Amino acid sequence: MFLYLAISGLMSMSTWVLVLLPIFLHDRGWSSQRIGWAVGLYFLFNLVVQVVAGPLADRLGYVRTALAGSLVAFVGGLLYLFCLGMPSLVFPARILHAAGVALISAGAMIQLIQSVPLRLRGRMMGYFGLPGFIMMGLGPLLAEWLVYRWDFRAMFLSLPVLFIAIGWFVWRLPRLENRQSADRQIPFLQALHASFIPLRAILLFSVVFGFCFSAWNSFIAPAVYHGVGAGGVSAYGIGYGVGAVLTRLGFSHRLDQGAARFVSISTLAFYGVALAWIPHAATTQVLMALGLVCGMAHGTYYPSLSSVAAERFHPLHAGQGMSLYLSASALGMFVGPPIWGTLADRAGFGPMFLTAGLTMTAGTIVFVATQSRARRTPPHGGSGVLDHN
Repeated sequence: MFLYLAISGLMSMSTWVLVLLPIFLHDRGWSSQRIGWAVGLYFLFNLVVQVVAGPLADRLGYVRTALAGSLVAFVGGLLYLFCLGMPSLVFPARILHAAGVALISAGAMIQLIQSVPLRLRGRMMGYFGLPGFIMMGLGPLLAEWLVYRWDFRAMFLSLPVLFIAIGWFVWRLPRLENRQSADRQIPFLQALHASFIPLRAILLFSVVFGFCFSAWNSFIAPAVYHGVGAGGVSAYGIGYGVGAVLTRLGFSHRLDQGAARFVSISTLAFYGVALAWIPHAATTQVLMALGLVCGMAHGTYYPSLSSVAAERFHPLHAGQGMSLYLSASALGMFVGPPIWGTLADRAGFGPMFLTAGLTMTAGTIVFVATQSRARRTPPHGGSGVLDHN
């Protein structure tokens, strides 16, 4: 378990250590919309590769897939260093970074959840993501220290170093036999269709979450920099990480079974309220408090939604189901940054974050209301069969 947690944490660190990338690009004259495309490109390719990474891992082996991802991401990390002289190289760097992380996460996480009973899979997915919340606090802090102690060169240099470490941890993972044997391989499109149908409501909600999440993930640095200063980003990140860890290790495991899961998911409505308040924060303490609220909601909702999703994975296509589930939020995080950037250019960060917060809250209310009603109502006059649609 230590190896899985180390891999997850370092992957997350590779994302959060780049939280000041929008500042780097803004200083070079890039518009918020163009910065949004650079940020969002990561999530587009993470989405595309994630969709095929599950079936690929089922065929090639989970550890081999993760090792291939470590190599791809390492090359992307090297490209970041050349962005200092040619900022446009950030686009291929983001592509390789995203593709590598998708392969690593698919290989490691699928192997992890395949080794536990169905009822524990949502919880294990939550634990796998737990180091990410810790890095959400440490990553911005490290990024600010690297940039202001040295310069952006140090921030970019950390990427290839991180992926060397990830590759070493992946190499030490146990080699487990894939559940799906070669003679039972199903055509990709058939497996994709079989996995998509029962998951479609969850996938749509995950897209909405990723779309709103990308607002602060992409633009919190320029939104709070002038009002609060450089420490605002790390203050929010620390609050977010602490809130998520407290709930993930505290009471969230009591809400990841049965009907209580929808109560847990509904806490994202508070996330939306805190998200809308970010650009109005006047001190680092307020930003830390807002991060704490968002982190607690995130740490509570994710294991519950993952538990619901795991129940709906097709028994023969667990890798495909996992890939779809992980890639859905990536789709939202790809679509979001250029849209939020355009809105920020035209209306400012206040209306942009307000729109993101309202969208998060409204999407949560609609999802919980429809899925709770579907769970209580047997389809076609049946007797208690859960309507997965």
